[in-house]
Amino acid sequence: MKIKTLLIQAIAILTIALTACDDDLNQIGNSIQPDGDKIFIGTDTVFVTAKTVSFKDSIYSRTVFGLLGEYIDPVFGKVKSDYMSEFYCPENIKFEDGTFSIDSIYLKTEFIYFTGDSVAPVGMSVYGIKNPLKAFFFTSVDPQKYIGDNPILYGQKVFSIQDLPDSTVSSVRYRYIKTKLDMELANSFYNEWKTNPSTFKSQEDFNKFFKGLYITTNFGSGTLINTNSTEIVIHYRNFVRNVANTADSVVFSTFKLPITNEVVQMNHIKNDIPEELYDHNETKTYLKTPAGVYTEITIPLKSIVEKGDKEYGKDHTINAANFKMIGFTEEEEKSGLGRASSLLLVNKDSLTNFFYNKKKPDNKTSFVITRSSTNSYDFGNISTIINHYADYYRDKEEIPDLNYLIIPVSTSYTTVNNQSVLTGIYNQMYPTSTIFRTDPGNMKMAVIYSKYNNKNKTE
Repeated sequence: MKIKTLLIQAIAILTIALTACDDDLNQIGNSIQPDGDKIFIGTDTVFVTAKTVSFKDSIYSRTVFGLLGEYIDPVFGKVKSDYMSEFYCPENIKFEDGTFSIDSIYLKTEFIYFTGDSVAPVGMSVYGIKNPLKAFFFTSVDPQKYIGDNPILYGQKVFSIQDLPDSTVSSVRYRYIKTKLDMELANSFYNEWKTNPSTFKSQEDFNKFFKGLYITTNFGSGTLINTNSTEIVIHYRNFVRNVANTADSVVFSTFKLPITNEVVQMNHIKNDIPEELYDHNETKTYLKTPAGVYTEITIPLKSIVEKGDKEYGKDHTINAANFKMIGFTEEEEKSGLGRASSLLLVNKDSLTNFFYNKKKPDNKTSFVITRSSTNSYDFGNISTIINHYADYYRDKEEIPDLNYLIIPVSTSYTTVNNQSVLTGIYNQMYPTSTIFRTDPGNMKMAVIYSKYNNKNKTE
């Protein structure tokens, strides 16, 4: 039998033992000696620590899904969100010839999911943007800089979710908010089309003409809506000559401007989180979306490496570092928010440009983990993290412990050769909350070391 196969089997047995038993297995060790070669295997249990951290509502959040409303949670306090956006000008957009009249203009907001009360009244306002939007995709963006001191109000609406029109597509229920806008806005589009049609041939030129809208709420604290789409819709009538060329018929048409990935759109989010959530607590930590309440864990890299060097020599390998975190179900049930389904594990020092540069987890120093049916998040074997940084710091004067962030995320996938491939990862904007059990008994990391001495230099 090859040495590597024997090593894998021995590690697998130890991994099962470590996973199945809660006792400290610090001194378990093993050696395998076929034909003069030696494999040394040892185990340890180390403790990971955790704390709740805040990023002060400054989270990178490029998205086409606006978050709108205000919600007060008994555990996580108040969150309020609104959004600003440019609008996409399709290449084939036009007003048909012979326009008779413009009947109406409204903002159509479509959504599936919401958090809160379906009967709570919500007041919605739509303002014009005066200053060009900059690609500052952080939730701390200040709308006042873009709408000015005397904002242009284009429309308002009061609604409750239970009273909104809806439709069902493939068993999915869509709801619609239709906010009537000022007819002056509709007329400005039509007049620009008639006098400067080239404006609608270039997105850049269109953005100069129409800089976008700011959609916000002015009262109501019971509902937070996660929009699927937002678009401006203009209804108008125009004359069409009949086939016999004897009379005109009236045709009803629409002129639509949607929000898409091609334009700048940003969520503005403000959390009012109870300060006690950030107090040091040895039994629990928190995650909260949208915007910036994370759990930071500290992996004791220094002690892991030093023990391996002392007992197995500097050429040892860490074959397994198994770790998972358990949801504090009893505490979570006090909140009205749902649980986070996907988490990103990423080095704190790498976060700054992770989302901005559209990076993806490399499964070496960063991972995505999904919530299980038992309310736990199993990080699995993260020995690649330990080995990567152990090698990096081995010749340095000091080996630091590793500070990793756990961040709720949303993901997108595509299918390639019948395999699901991750195509994008984003800060989760839909409201969720997670509370972890972080007492020492639930923060164990099982570590397996190995060292292979090949006296014959062969396998």
